[in-house]
Amino acid sequence: MTTPVPFGLSRVPLPVLAQVLEAIEQGRIDCPATEADLLAGGFGALSRPVADALTGCNRSAACAAIRLVIAERVHRPPPRLRLVWTGPESWASISRDTSMVVRELFAFARRSVIVGGYVFDKPEILEPLHTAMVERGVTAQLFVDIPGSAPSMHTADAFATTVIDQFFREVWTFGLPKPDVYYDPRTAMPGPPWASLHAKCIVVDDERTLITSANFTDRGQRRNIEAGVLIEDAPFAAEVSAQWRLLITADLVRRYRT
Repeated sequence: MTTPVPFGLSRVPLPVLAQVLEAIEQGRIDCPATEADLLAGGFGALSRPVADALTGCNRSAACAAIRLVIAERVHRPPPRLRLVWTGPESWASISRDTSMVVRELFAFARRSVIVGGYVFDKPEILEPLHTAMVERGVTAQLFVDIPGSAPSMHTADAFATTVIDQFFREVWTFGLPKPDVYYDPRTAMPGPPWASLHAKCIVVDDERTLITSANFTDRGQRRNIEAGVLIEDAPFAAEVSAQWRLLITADLVRRYRT
C-alpha cells in the first residue's frame, strides 16, 4: 500500500516537469524513479516530491502522468479574477457592484448554489435564486451563523431552529422550493468560548466563486465599504464547494428541519 501524496506534481514547476520527462524518455533516469536517481540527475529539492508522485510507475506510466500534468498546465485557462465592491467609488473605478454580481450569479445558476456565512435582512437579493430553483431545478444550500445567545447548551438546537424559522418568515418569503439550511451548533451555544460561522462565500455550479465581506443586508450591499473577488475557475470552485459539503458528511453542521 503506497502512502498518499499530498500535492503530487502540483508544486513542481513546469520547466522542471519537462526536464524530468525528457530525462526519463532518454533513459537518463530509470523507472520507477527514486529520489537518489533524481538527485543525481540534478533536480535537487524537487527530487523527493517527483519520486513520491511517480512511486511504482514504469517508464510508460511515468511519462504519461507527466504529460497529463504538463497538458493541464499549458491548456487550462488561467482563472479570471474581478474586483467586486460596495461603497463609494472614484470615477476611474473598474470594479463591479456587489449586489449586481450576487443577483447575476443566482440568476444564471444552472445546477447548484452554495451560500456560506452571510447575514440576510431582505428577500430581494435572494429572489433570483428562488427563480432559478423553480425554473431550472437548481439546488441551494445555505450555511448560516447562529448568534450564540441560546439560554443553555441543551437549548442550542431549539434556539437555532427559532432563528432559521424567522429567516423563512421574513427573508425567504417565496415559499417552495426552499434551500437546505445548515448551521454549526457551536455558534448557537452560549460562551465563552465563542464560535462563529464566519467564512463568507458563494459558489455557483462548482465553476464560479464570490468571496466578499459584504453581507446580504442593505448596509452590506449598498452603504458599507466592502471588498470582494469573483473567481471564475472551476477547479478552485469545486474545491471550495467540497469544503462546505464535507462539513455535512462529517456531521460538523446540522440540517435545519421544520
